[in-house]
Formats: sequence, C-alpha cells, structure tokens
Amino acid sequence: MKVVWVVRPAEGGILHHLQQLLAGLDDWEIAVAAPPALKGLLSARRFIDLELVDGFRPKEDLAAVRRLKRILKQENARIVHAHGLKAALITAAALAPKRRPYFLFTAHNSLPQSSSRFMGWASTLVQRWLFSGMNTIISVSDAVRAQIIRYVPESKVLTIYNGICSSEFGQYPQEMSRSCLNLSPEDQVVGTVARLIPGKGVSTLLEAVSLVARILPQLHLVVVGDGSERAKLEAYSRRLGLGNRVHFVGWRDDVPSLMAGWDCFALPSLSEGFNLSVLEAMASRLPVVVSDLPALREAVVPGKGGLLVPPGSAAEWAAALLHVLKDPVKAKAMGAFNRERVEAFFGAERMVSCTRALYEGMIT
Repeated sequence: MKVVWVVRPAEGGILHHLQQLLAGLDDWEIAVAAPPALKGLLSARRFIDLELVDGFRPKEDLAAVRRLKRILKQENARIVHAHGLKAALITAAALAPKRRPYFLFTAHNSLPQSSSRFMGWASTLVQRWLFSGMNTIISVSDAVRAQIIRYVPESKVLTIYNGICSSEFGQYPQEMSRSCLNLSPEDQVVGTVARLIPGKGVSTLLEAVSLVARILPQLHLVVVGDGSERAKLEAYSRRLGLGNRVHFVGWRDDVPSLMAGWDCFALPSLSEGFNLSVLEAMASRLPVVVSDLPALREAVVPGKGGLLVPPGSAAEWAAALLHVLKDPVKAKAMGAFNRERVEAFFGAERMVSCTRALYEGMIT
C-alpha cells in the first residue's frame, strides 16, 4: 500500500527519525516528497523533488502547493504523511478542499509561540483550520500533544515517542573517543549535541562551563553540531576565556563513539518537542543535565538519571554540572539507570511498530 511522505527541510533528530522509520517500514511502499538536499539522506525509497522552505514565503509556498497537488494526483496514495508543521501546511493546502486521501501529521516540535497578540490570534486560526482537517496527529511527546489538543479532540492526537537503537551506543572504549580530541583520561568532559541556533541555549552552557572550570581545572566541553550561531558561539567562548577547553567539532556521524568519551551530557535548550540526543546519551550510560522543559521531563527522571535545570540560568547550570562531575559514583549509577530506561521505553522498534499499526489501521 502506497504512502507519500511530505517532508520539510530536515536535519538532526527529525532526519534520524525519518531514516529509522524508512528502515523499519521496508515492506511499505513509501514515496518521499522533500527538498532535493535530502535526496541522498532519504534514499531508501523513491524520492520526489519538492522545494519546501522554512518560514512564510508566499511565492515559493504557492509553487510548492501546486507541485504537491500534481504529485499526489499522480501517486494516488492511500495515506499522505506530513512531517513538520511547514510540510503539514503545504499538504493541507494541496489537499483542500476535500482533504483526501488519509491525512496524517507528525508534530516533531513544540508549536510556535508569538509574543504579539495579533500574531497569536492569527496563528490560532491557522492551526485550528490545519488540525481540524487531519485524520490523525502524531505527537513525539505528551508535552506537544497537550499543545495540540487545545485545537482538536483528544482522540485525534496520539503520542509516539521518538526512539533509538540502543545497541549502537555504549559499545566504544573511552580512550578512542578522547584521543581524537587530544583529551587525556584525567580530563572531565561534558558533551552536547545540538543545532547551533539561539533556541538551543548553547551560550548558557558556555557560561556555565566558564564558571565550573574555576573549580575543575581539567574540564572540557565538546559541542557536536552546526548552525547559524556557530561563529558567534566560538567567539563568545573565546571572550569567556575558555580557549582550548571547548571543542566545536561540527556535525558528526560518529556520535556513539564520541559520547563514549564523555562524563556527562548537557542540553540547555529553551524549548523542545522531544530530543533524540538526550536518548542517545542515556543509551551511552551517561548522566544527563537538561533544561527543565515538559518534553524533557518525559525522558529524564530527576535525581535518578540526571538533573533538570531552569533554561537560561548559567549559575544554576554550573551548580548542576558540578554536582554531577564531583560525584562519579552517583554519576555512574545515573548512567546505568538511563540505559535501562531507554531500553524499556524509547526503543526504535517500539516507534516503528506503533507507526506500522497506525498505517494498517488506516487502510482496513
């Protein structure tokens, strides 16, 4: 049975999610309509070029709607599955007014919030129109689900947590990971994996590390990821006097081996839908220090697997990191707890099987 995926520009956790689903649903005929830049990354299925851009771009968006109309007519699929809010908007417009075939949407992130009263009102109208025309909505966390059910009946929205293959993590020697960054066994290493954009709060983590380094002279921070803020963050790191304590390594495809060399994982995000990097760190048997956000509370058990810290507070982040790094016995216990938790609740197999069941229910 044919399914058409409509995918917005994607990287990081969303891209990994899609790749896992494609691998797990290999017996389904899935055509992927997405920006050409994703072709080599989502090549397990037939790929159809569809230029989608983030933000509100009327000319480009109208062209995308027209193009998608033609694609859906040609493909004659039973299910259209949009990934990401922009993809959902384009899909809804292409299916209007009938909204056929079956329209499924995965909300990978929290819904955008506006400080403007007018924009908030306009956004509410658009989201009510958008969600009301969908048959089913998948949220990647209960926190995202709570946002969406303000607009539609609860029965229309179900949570399917992101999942990872835990067997890929926790299998590498620490020495190998540290040697590639010239780190010694005595160094204390905090790591993060994030897009380098303002919403990930990496500047707060840099400030916290600058404070902790006064107490722990062998502290290092490894930043995995890239983005529009990278140059600014590198400059800020230098201004904080961190020098060679901070290692910006860009996007890497060897995250499991890199994490093997860390003592703690940190994610200082200002908002999250749900985060795969946290799960990867937990599978790597690391204690985690993350922002106290609704979606992250669903993954991390405070005190047992790590600590939850108010986003944006460098002093509180420094205290939390110091708490973990100064007690290696407790940190090891947290890491062991996290590994068990990932295997029990956040496996890729569970994510795939839930999605498969949903697809099968749509065509019976």
